[in-house]
Amino acid sequence: MSWNTIESDAGIFTHLVQDLGVSGVQFSEISVLDSLKDLAGVLYGAIFLFKYDASDYSKSEPMQGAYDHNYPDSLFFANQTIQNACGTLAVINTLLSLSSDYPEEIKLGSTLSEFLSFTSAFKDSELRGESISNSDQIRNVHNSFSSPDPFVMDEKPQRPDRESGEIFHFVSFIEHEGVLYELDGLRPVPIVHREFNNDSRDKSQFAENVIELLQNRMGSMLNSNGKFSVIAIHRDTLDYLHDLKEEGAITDYDYEIGHAQELNKRDAWSKEISLRRQNLYGLVFELMKQVSGSMTNQEFSERVSEAQKTTQERLANYQGRS
Repeated sequence: MSWNTIESDAGIFTHLVQDLGVSGVQFSEISVLDSLKDLAGVLYGAIFLFKYDASDYSKSEPMQGAYDHNYPDSLFFANQTIQNACGTLAVINTLLSLSSDYPEEIKLGSTLSEFLSFTSAFKDSELRGESISNSDQIRNVHNSFSSPDPFVMDEKPQRPDRESGEIFHFVSFIEHEGVLYELDGLRPVPIVHREFNNDSRDKSQFAENVIELLQNRMGSMLNSNGKFSVIAIHRDTLDYLHDLKEEGAITDYDYEIGHAQELNKRDAWSKEISLRRQNLYGLVFELMKQVSGSMTNQEFSERVSEAQKTTQERLANYQGRS
């Protein structure tokens, strides 16, 4: 079975790791880098999505930092050996590396714990990557978050002279034993950024280091045209709120407000994911083919115009009521 493309979305990543059995972590969209400071006390890492540029990977050294060929055994690193799985690979590399830093907070669950145990003797990062690609459990969970594309079957093969679509890639940044690492499955080994060493293991310092590193990275990636996305990996908000309440750091009222807001956000995530999984584009597409097949071009154009007019009228009526 192949691996399907999934969207870069905090709700999808949160549900994906939960379906893999992980607890204690969640993901949040970061629209402004400085907002990572708001998560400083609970921040575990960041996932960075950017436009892939093959020339960056043809050089002997990475754009920033340096290859660490002697990275510690406690840092899990697997190469990307398959297409469409770079997001899930970035998540797995991150969680399996962080689990040793935060054993009381990040619970891997049976699926990833058994996988980590199985691959612990592998020193070859490519073999670890192959193990991920061959995992039915991980692949099935990953594919459950992809939306079916109803147009693929009817699409003609792409001409050689046609420009290919943009390709995007995921990498993650974490702090492991006070050292800032970049985990990129397309690189031979992890990248270490020793200029951002944090001997005090201060999480607020880690947030500031990630912000500075990403600002520099974005400024140097001239071919990306500003097409970036950052998702924070942090402690589960419900767990964090509960601990704050138990410690007396927040009032019962503040706890109830924060708890309700978080539940509403997760409910919205669940509804969005449910709609993705119950994609009706395929049904609509097939019905349109059957209906239009018996029409002349003129009749089809008239029907399209009528549908557009009706849609505009409904939108105007809706806006008038809101």
